[in-house]
Amino acid sequence: MIVLTLFSVIGLFLLWTMLVYFMHRIAHFRHRFNPLYHIHLSHHRVNYFTENRKFKWYYLFFYFGSIPETLDILIMLTLPATFIYFIFPGLGIYLLVYHYLYEAFLSEGLLDHNARIRGKITRFFSWGEYHLTHHRTWKYNYSLMITLWDHVFGTVKKKSSQD
Repeated sequence: MIVLTLFSVIGLFLLWTMLVYFMHRIAHFRHRFNPLYHIHLSHHRVNYFTENRKFKWYYLFFYFGSIPETLDILIMLTLPATFIYFIFPGLGIYLLVYHYLYEAFLSEGLLDHNARIRGKITRFFSWGEYHLTHHRTWKYNYSLMITLWDHVFGTVKKKSSQD
């Protein structure tokens, strides 16, 4: 029973990260009638290479510094997790809790935009150098949290130094 639940939660996590991957790809489709693109621009306007973005108390309330940045997180990550929760409420709650804890405490400067995270770990997790490469070249590394979907769909760019 526990093993089945664990595999179910992992399966839902993979489904969620795949939905997030596609939402992120859509958000990079530049078109005047694509609201996701215009909202997501706010995330790419932040200079994560010079600006030190650490935990702020308002992250606890799912506010990330501006309305567009907050909408970007809510639409791209929270909406798919909520969708899964409504279909599978017993297991989907784990995704929502994980998502809240990740976004409130880990995402900003600790993992996603931490330039000190490099090397083998970025083959599996889209943290540090991996995600910052996405900020340099918008055509690659769309996966958030894990790199699986970039590998599956051929959108991996290994190093950012060649840009």
